[in-house]
Amino acid sequence: MTDGTNGLDTAVLTWMVDHRTPWVTDVMTVVTTVGNTVGVAVLTVILAAIVWRRGSRRAALATLAVMLLGWGLMNGIKYAVRRTRPPTPERLVDLSTWSFPSGHAMMSAMVAAVAIVLIGRGLLGRARKRGRAAAAVLTAATLLIGFSRLYLGAHWCTDVLAGWALGALWGTLALRASLSGAATSSVSDAVR
Repeated sequence: MTDGTNGLDTAVLTWMVDHRTPWVTDVMTVVTTVGNTVGVAVLTVILAAIVWRRGSRRAALATLAVMLLGWGLMNGIKYAVRRTRPPTPERLVDLSTWSFPSGHAMMSAMVAAVAIVLIGRGLLGRARKRGRAAAAVLTAATLLIGFSRLYLGAHWCTDVLAGWALGALWGTLALRASLSGAATSSVSDAVR
């Protein structure tokens, strides 16, 4: 399969390379490291533990299952598509996996979507303002993680866009489907 790049991919990579500075490269390296599989796994376990502690074991287990299955889905797509990464001089990170979709973008969007569904169902707390603030922070973090992958030349732009879309879609739909019918009773049981 060809690398499947288009004008947008090439233009974004060229712009990123042309606008790199040492200090931004250092910051983006930290961001991309925090947004890796370990970072997302830790956040997932924290979310599941909070939900479990609040009395919704089904939602906690669904959170873990949705994220684990989403990770499998992401890897399956990578191996099915087999898209090559941007070339080495432009790429500042050494990677051996396929490029499409961006795993960092997909998994960070997925955990953000899962958290937003949990917030929306009242499973992480009842304070609306804090819930909205948390959703905004998670969304901003997801965008920054995806941007770091572009800046470092780890992915083409369309890899990151697809990762965000697939992660948000899978996280939202899979968790909602897992919780349908049970979330209302779990919330009311937790409140009692």
